[in-house]
Amino acid sequence: MTQQDLRTGVYDLRPKGLLDLAGTASLRRSLLKILPEQPRVLLLSLDDVEVLDPHHLAILPTLDKRAMRDCGARLDCYASPQTKIGRRILEAISWRVALHSSRAAALATADAKTAATHRAYRWLPADDDAIRDARSTVRDCCRRWAIAQIADTAQLVVAELVADALQTQTGLHLILTHRGAQLHLQVRGDHRIGGRDILLVALLSSAYGTTVGTEATTRWAALRVRPAG
Repeated sequence: MTQQDLRTGVYDLRPKGLLDLAGTASLRRSLLKILPEQPRVLLLSLDDVEVLDPHHLAILPTLDKRAMRDCGARLDCYASPQTKIGRRILEAISWRVALHSSRAAALATADAKTAATHRAYRWLPADDDAIRDARSTVRDCCRRWAIAQIADTAQLVVAELVADALQTQTGLHLILTHRGAQLHLQVRGDHRIGGRDILLVALLSSAYGTTVGTEATTRWAALRVRPAG
């Protein structure tokens, strides 16, 4: 099960049961499904997981590396050191993965590591002002984050994403993430999003795609941030 806060970008994975071959495969699928949404913080609760074979714990540093590669976020795990799983991780791979004693400790560490990440959220009602409001949000964020050189391109891309999504939605979540040399734009709806061919997005973005979840569909695009001038 994954809990998420779209406003803050905190994603909390909470698997339960046996971490065997099937369990590790399920955990991997859960993580890969959310990485395109560029979470700011990735937390993994291990308190309700059982491990019979310590070798299966090797999935944790593997997923940590994948998260760093795809979205620049570390996988901060937490489990009570008094529990069986907590002791097993400490004994087996504590030197390869960040393990914290509580969710609060994991979140505090993750927040400190992502202080340089910018994130903005806006709810867009599905009305005639949605595209204008999305463009305005992107323009203001680019100015505040000192990446005004890509503001025009980003506004064109977000306008296409919103226009496509408005065909099937009653409202949209607009999420912007700026990390390093990348600006990531997301438009998330509670129903299946449009699906028309968005050629302009393909031409202007370094990457783009659609993530289909059980409760929402997200269309996203990534733009490279080049130095001004």
